[in-house]
Amino acid sequence: MLYLLLALGVLVLRLAELRAGAAAGPTAPAPAVPVAPAPAVPVAPVPAVPVASAPAPRLAWLAAATAVAVALLPALRDAPALAGRGAALAMDTISHLAIAHDIATSGLPHGWIATNNGGFPMALHYPPVGWLLVAALIRLGVAPVVAVKGLGFAAFVGAPLVVLAAARAVGARPASAAAGAVALAWVAPYVQFAGGWPSFFLLGLLSQILVIPLVIAWAAAVIRPARFELGPALAAACAATHPQVFTVSAAVLGAAAIAAWDRRLCARVLRSIAGGGLVAAALYGPGIASMAAPFGWPPGLGWRHIGFGPERVLPWMLDGDLLDHAHAPVIGSAWIAACFLHATRLRAPASRAVLAASALALLLSMSGAWIAGAGPLGRSLLSLFQPMRALALLPLVAAAAILSALDLAAAALARIGAALAVRGARRSRPALARLLPAALAGLLPAALALVAALEIPARAADLHVLAENQAALVASRSCPPPAEGFDPDLIARWLAEAPHGRASYAVEDEFAICSMMQAADLRRAVPMAVSTGAGSHVGVHAAAFLKVAPERPGSAARAEALGIRTLIHLTRQRPGPPEAWALVDRRGEVELSRRVGGTDYVGLGCVREVWRGRDADLLAALFEHLKQPRTVLDTPGELVALEAARGPLDRVAVADDGCDAARASVREAPREPGAYEAIVDAEAPVDVVFRATAYSGWRVRDDGAELATRRVAPGFFAVRVGPGKHHLEAVVALPRFYLQGIALACGAALALGAPRLRRPIFRRGRGTVTRHR
Repeated sequence: MLYLLLALGVLVLRLAELRAGAAAGPTAPAPAVPVAPAPAVPVAPVPAVPVASAPAPRLAWLAAATAVAVALLPALRDAPALAGRGAALAMDTISHLAIAHDIATSGLPHGWIATNNGGFPMALHYPPVGWLLVAALIRLGVAPVVAVKGLGFAAFVGAPLVVLAAARAVGARPASAAAGAVALAWVAPYVQFAGGWPSFFLLGLLSQILVIPLVIAWAAAVIRPARFELGPALAAACAATHPQVFTVSAAVLGAAAIAAWDRRLCARVLRSIAGGGLVAAALYGPGIASMAAPFGWPPGLGWRHIGFGPERVLPWMLDGDLLDHAHAPVIGSAWIAACFLHATRLRAPASRAVLAASALALLLSMSGAWIAGAGPLGRSLLSLFQPMRALALLPLVAAAAILSALDLAAAALARIGAALAVRGARRSRPALARLLPAALAGLLPAALALVAALEIPARAADLHVLAENQAALVASRSCPPPAEGFDPDLIARWLAEAPHGRASYAVEDEFAICSMMQAADLRRAVPMAVSTGAGSHVGVHAAAFLKVAPERPGSAARAEALGIRTLIHLTRQRPGPPEAWALVDRRGEVELSRRVGGTDYVGLGCVREVWRGRDADLLAALFEHLKQPRTVLDTPGELVALEAARGPLDRVAVADDGCDAARASVREAPREPGAYEAIVDAEAPVDVVFRATAYSGWRVRDDGAELATRRVAPGFFAVRVGPGKHHLEAVVALPRFYLQGIALACGAALALGAPRLRRPIFRRGRGTVTRHR
């Protein structure tokens, strides 16, 4: 019923506007202007629409900015709890801050992130911008928690302000721009991946919150012609910040430009996508080309990867839960009404762009099940594109549609008011003739202010409750449910004093997550054998490093197979036997144990079995193997080699070749991240396993002579050495000319915006475009 009333209202407004135009008689056509029309672009609430002949005065824009600032005051009130020194870290923010802190303190001598599990190369498989920005803030002296939470908070608050600036640049009305900005700020999605404050303050999606202002600015840059185009550079920044959101944004922007059917606009969009694509290819292309087990998201993520189908998304949209969960369906209904209004103006490029953008954004967000069912091609696409990330564009598309529709409605009301004024003047009612246009002109701003006054307090209350709960959690220095003796300061001291080898929590239980939320592991002296968010893309390791199971027999062998020396656990999880694990410290139920003897990052063993097959089959086999009661982790001296080959998966036992790990010893020397060094004394041939993520950039040398490496389960690498004493050094490096390629791609993105490179495109057919009214 609500949508029928909205459709009826849109129809009445359109008919009244047409009647007003007919009563006014034919008017002179709008003057030609040598610029492209400014269609509403779906990924940012900054579309150009029919506007008044004169630009809005600065005072009107100042009032709009003031209105947005007032709307953001509730968030600013909670800023100390959300982004201060005592703020709690959301799930993904834990790993983002840990990685950024390691970069700030240790640098990137080899381009290797050793923070979580077996580590991974910088930037090749994960966007680096968020880490680098947080690391730069930490190097400048900002407290680590403030650096990461403050950066996310600044992006959340800054996005609506970028909307205002972009809307003014493309010629929107101040009141409409303020409405779009406020709608974007206080969206309340059912799925937290869909944006708004929940995406960062609940999930910790740092890259997603950072990319939103960039997408808005990119959209505005391609809408408005300029002598030097910033579109390619902004698209490149989007690709470096969040490649999946960049991919969706490029598709939606391209669809909008094609729907607008404007050659120059399409050219600007194409150049910007080319700039972003070049940087994306330079950053992630080598990683995609070298991606092999153990890289690959773990199975069972379900909706976190493929999102939801139309059977879920469309009902959410119609019920108001998609963007207004637990609140009045203001934003979602306004989006649908805006599409109704644009559907009555299909001759206008801006309206066609908005409709195309809305349709494609919704289609992409619902496409996961279709892609997953497309066989090997679909699985390959899902490894690069997660339809769930398309949900992040929906609030932007909705705000763009609302903004542009409000401009259309304001223009329609102005025409109706002018027609009524003429009629009143003809009937000798000058007071009415003067009053009606002003009354109708103020109708929309008054209605918008009323809706904002009613809705913002309730939505801000949700954020306030979250801020209070997180502040109380950090202030109490405890966790729900309570664990007797839990103290994040004590855990921080334990981790800071940890000896050589990785440290870990027993399982991902409540106290472990709570400890990481309070940044207890930030001052650790060694890498952590646990990942939350970043690092989970090394999927086999994300599963393998959870398999220590200290309460089960053989935990010392499993810990050695993963390079874990220090274990924080509860009393009921105490590992044994005592000769394998030493209880170092305890407080209440929380205990610290250290493994006795054995090896750490560099171990000894013999390859007893080889798995051969396609890499996708090897990856699936590893995940399935790790579900078994007994795995390769239970026998760290018996290695399983992984070899890529065509054909079905084949498991082959290796004949005895004289290898004997019991007749060898290893002594490690501490090295910087991305390097391992050890002295191996062997009386017989032995396989030396480096418990770091297998990656093609590793080089192992024995007294200067390079050795051939091979992958071993669960995704480490090993070399074979003969009898004797060996000085082994393993060092990783980014692909050859990788940084030079990134620099070249960035330069090309800037060059694509240069005027001289654009001239050949417009050598013919320089035409003018008239604004549609």
